Amino acid sequence: MGKRKKRSSDKVWCYYRDREFDDEKILVHHQKAEHFKCRVCHKKHSTAGGIAIHVLQVHKETVSQVPNANLLSTDIEVYGMQGIPSDLLEAHYGEEETNVPCIHNNLHLRAK
Repeated sequence: MGKRKKRSSDKVWCYYRDREFDDEKILVHHQKAEHFKCRVCHKKHSTAGGIAIHVLQVHKETVSQVPNANLLSTDIEVYGMQGIPSDLLEAHYGEEETNVPCIHNNLHLRAK
């Protein structure tokens, strides 16, 4: 068997801006403040779909792009690290999806 490529850090990263954070709680806070915040009333939401629905129902406008994001589509529901397509996770970490940090327990990653 070949050697597995070792990840440089156990940090989580923002799907929308490709920025790393120390833990998923900070990442979720960043996503709500930067990407899921209504530009009209400044209400924060948990997902891109949530902000799109809010803007449509409350402000009667259409949102098809995630605000302040490199990746623009609102079609993919991402919350923290959950919902990120597996091929993008592999590309970012350089290994299989099963070894990326998760919100519930990343202690096994630090024990190595």
